[in-house]
Amino acid sequence: MLTTIGDGNAGQLAAFLQQYPAFAATGALDALRAKEFARLDAQGHVYLDYTGGGLYAESQIRRHAEQLLGNVFGNPHSSNPTSTKAAALVEQCRAHVLSYFNASPAEYELVFTANASQALKLVGESYPFEAGSTFLLTFDNHNSVNGIREFARARGARTVYVPVLPPDLRAGDDAVVSFLSAIRLGRARLHAYPAQSNITDVKNTH
Repeated sequence: MLTTIGDGNAGQLAAFLQQYPAFAATGALDALRAKEFARLDAQGHVYLDYTGGGLYAESQIRRHAEQLLGNVFGNPHSSNPTSTKAAALVEQCRAHVLSYFNASPAEYELVFTANASQALKLVGESYPFEAGSTFLLTFDNHNSVNGIREFARARGARTVYVPVLPPDLRAGDDAVVSFLSAIRLGRARLHAYPAQSNITDVKNTH
């Protein structure tokens, strides 16, 4: 980090910044790390598994604890005052997420689940697969996305994989369009691809 390099080595830091001036811009990240994620340095961690789970910031924990300590929340499905307060927060959160994705509540429903695997299982269980349907996905999807093929197979649908190609292991736009064009119309069709592959880290742009 910039602050660590500078400890007792001001001359070396100045020379380094002169050769790589863009590095100075990372000072904001150093400040954020020291403020919100100091436990990483305190415990000697280098954390890289952000596709598996993001780290919580210290301010998030403090604000959440303050909210819990300063309120009484009940079951949001009941009708007493504590439940009404909890339900209002749930709906506020739902509205924020829909707004973030520019998704109109008149067109989209937001369902909270424990994790991505549970969410994908709900998709597999509820999607109207039938004989003649197609489940189209890329080879580098999450394992839980691959699991949807079992729901498709059980209802007579077929599963088709779009290959990822070297050198960058990306599913090309032309290949995706070609596979989509070959799917029969008039049947339920589900297409799944990762916005960012958790296998290759490639960001898709389809």
